[in-house]
Amino acid sequence: FAVLVSHGHKDYTLSESSTRKLKGKYSADRPDASSHIMKQAFEAFDNEGKGYVTPNDLGRVVNEHLSTKLSSSDTEEYIATQRGNKGEGASANNISLSDFSSLFSGIRHKHFPRGHIIFHAGDDGDAMYFINSGKVEIQTRKGQLVAILRSGDFFGEGSLLETGNKRFTSAKCATPVDVIEIKREDFEKYVASSATAKNDLKVKWRARNLAYAKNLIRLQTNVKTRVLKKGEVVYREGDQGTSMYRVFDDDGGELEVSHNGVKVHSYFAGESFGESSLLFGRKRSSTVTCISDTCRLHEMNSEDFLKLIEASPEMAKALRDMCRKRLFKKAVKAFSLERKRGLSDEDIVATFHEADLDRTGLINIEELRELMHRMDPTLPMEEIQALLAFIDIDEDGKISLEEFKRLFRQFETTA
Repeated sequence: FAVLVSHGHKDYTLSESSTRKLKGKYSADRPDASSHIMKQAFEAFDNEGKGYVTPNDLGRVVNEHLSTKLSSSDTEEYIATQRGNKGEGASANNISLSDFSSLFSGIRHKHFPRGHIIFHAGDDGDAMYFINSGKVEIQTRKGQLVAILRSGDFFGEGSLLETGNKRFTSAKCATPVDVIEIKREDFEKYVASSATAKNDLKVKWRARNLAYAKNLIRLQTNVKTRVLKKGEVVYREGDQGTSMYRVFDDDGGELEVSHNGVKVHSYFAGESFGESSLLFGRKRSSTVTCISDTCRLHEMNSEDFLKLIEASPEMAKALRDMCRKRLFKKAVKAFSLERKRGLSDEDIVATFHEADLDRTGLINIEELRELMHRMDPTLPMEEIQALLAFIDIDEDGKISLEEFKRLFRQFETTA
């Protein structure tokens, strides 16, 4: 379970560095999209490409993902028990792909025909699914397509992780689909045995929610085009927000984001911005300027944007979390620059340690409040608490360095 979770949705991150965009109905397959999910899992154990899994491979993966630690003798005994002591010598302890698949014969497999609705938005959630083959459309309550999932992806975990247990999207089979179904009872057993798997699920769930919300915006047609030349300003810090924007996917250009006259971020093709002022009813927290020869933007006015998110409260929550996260990143970068540092990896990490006033290696709510209020003293405490809840994946009430780094694209590793 932990291996399938760690290998699913690798291109969804809290830093919004996902490269998966919803362009055509079934376009842009990932290179591994046709790979059988059990083969993908097997390759995670056989990371050297030997063609078989050894007891040491099994022990390594178990020790990485579970709180349980297995010795070499434990894994050899497990393999022998599962295989019924078939074979002789060292090869008897090795597991081929077919042997590996048979070890998991008890997993619940299900098949759904094309067009089948696996669940509807609003249903009670009692299971999650890993896609073995086929494609699944994720749709809003109004039937708007926000994602297409493929082999190796998983879905349905949100209603098992979140309170309320209700589905907030629908899952429809775009093709015949084979899945591995994990019922709630098994799910709770698996996440109880692996804090890593649980935290990985929560990160990917929140990252996908952000991606779904951004895709929903991308699909809107009630927008107008705005073209700017180099040096022209989209809006200024302190302005009242009246619209949100999305950079064209092609030839959109680059825009600079500055706070107090200092650059803290950039926007590129496909990225949206300006939502925060509309969602929270606050003035613009930064100035956005076109720095390419030409910048092309889609502009949606406040009324249309708010009407869109009111129809999907879950998407609205995801967008609010996105805005809080972006404000946090601006505050971190502004603090680093204020300290006469830059924005390198070392500079950003140094800012974390400087914000950690009591030197515990964690940022608590008061330290977070002080950091955020350096940039905006009027930011309400409830917004700071909501920000902490979003970043704090392990729910210990504090932000670790790992949770902090997860928000910045520069710390993302390539698979």
